[in-house]
Amino acid sequence: MTSPFDIFQAETNGCVLWLESATTIEQAKARVQELAVHAPGEYLLFNQRTGDKLVVKTDNINHSRLFE
Repeated sequence: MTSPFDIFQAETNGCVLWLESATTIEQAKARVQELAVHAPGEYLLFNQRTGDKLVVKTDNINHSRLFE
């Protein structure tokens, strides 16, 4: 089974770092929440099939806001 949802972390220099991929958007969002516990910041979810992007911004108190 392919994993079409790539998870990237935004770096302070404006670049993004690929972290891993997920099978579903729900799985990708849940993984970002796990990653944000130790590394809060901005994450990008990219759907390889459609080209859609979702930016997830987390803060250091482990709450997140979703933007499309």
